[in-house]
Amino acid sequence: MAKVKKRNKQMANLSLGAMAAGFAATLPFRGGGLGLLHAGFEAGVIGGLADWFAVTALFRHPLGIPIPHTALLPRNRKKMSDGIVRVLEERLLAKESMLEKLHQVELAEQLLPVVRGALRSAVASERLPLLLADVLRSVDADRIVPLLSGEIEAAVRRIDLEAALRGFIRKAEEDGTDERMLDLLLERAETWVATEGMQRELGSAVMTLIKGLNLGGLMSFAVNAFIGYLEEDKLGAMLQQFALSKLAELKLPGTERRRIVMSKLREALDTLVTRLAESGRLDLMREELLQAFDVESELRKLFERLREKGLEFLRAPDFGEKAWPAVEGILDRIEANEELVRDAEHWLKKQAAALIERNHARIGSFVKENLDRLDNDQLVELIEDKVGQDLQWIRVNGALCGFLIGLALRGIEMATGNV
Repeated sequence: MAKVKKRNKQMANLSLGAMAAGFAATLPFRGGGLGLLHAGFEAGVIGGLADWFAVTALFRHPLGIPIPHTALLPRNRKKMSDGIVRVLEERLLAKESMLEKLHQVELAEQLLPVVRGALRSAVASERLPLLLADVLRSVDADRIVPLLSGEIEAAVRRIDLEAALRGFIRKAEEDGTDERMLDLLLERAETWVATEGMQRELGSAVMTLIKGLNLGGLMSFAVNAFIGYLEEDKLGAMLQQFALSKLAELKLPGTERRRIVMSKLREALDTLVTRLAESGRLDLMREELLQAFDVESELRKLFERLREKGLEFLRAPDFGEKAWPAVEGILDRIEANEELVRDAEHWLKKQAAALIERNHARIGSFVKENLDRLDNDQLVELIEDKVGQDLQWIRVNGALCGFLIGLALRGIEMATGNV
């Protein structure tokens, strides 16, 4: 840019110098063809000097002489700055125009590919794992764990245990869980009753009970005869078979005895819950459970395990390959969710509009502050750097146009015989 500016200025000076040289060379010749050239060079010198004066007067005093109405830009600096600011605020960057253009731009649609590319680059690089690892290490367990522990304990204390237990019992009744539990208990009871040890215990217990009866007369004789007939093992086997048959009967679905047993069990559970709630035992059991479990200690262990697993994942050489599909899946779901994208678009435009509303007045102030930082010489140099090279062509054109006009006028004089 500086070379172009210098070349244009040299060309302007050369055009003026050529006109001056031509004027001096043809000065002795006032008639004929050379006189015609002399008139053209003379007009070219006048045009070149006039345009040089005009161009120079825009930026500084010509030849340093404080001629009135010269150095126009430095003298009218404030007007020029105010004009630039006014044009920016009211025309080029008008608030209404900016808001209108903002509503025409699909911000979310343009930002999503940028975000995707930035995230992919971050995941593929080592910067993101290192950053996330530093974040994980910096998380203070002593601040987070007590907070979470307090929230969990408070949430547990807010639970209505009586309602929860009744809901559990009702759900078990609806889906048949209580029936299956009864079947499990009956199977365990069958296994227990069917053992040889239970057979001996049943026989021994009944025999002891009978011998302990205080009977007299004919009844005592009959019982003793019965005892003499039966051995302890036989009596135990009879009782064992009787118990197993009753247990097998209870296992048959739809029988009256099973229905009665289930009804009594449900009534017993309901009564148990009511008594526990009325006595305050449920709340006491909850507090005992919380104290025994030590929520804070367990949470701290869990937190440290999760932290270590997270650091191992971040240090893995294939972190990018494992992490990017998950990140890309999230981005795909976001882009596919039209309602979410529409809400994001609305939010972005709302924030951008608010930013424009709050800061539009600062645009002019910002431009004015930057202009005020420049002294007159810097401001002139800035403007000359941008438009000065084109202004130099005014000088070239002035010299050439003056030369052609001089030729035309002298030609007219010669044609009309007024030379």
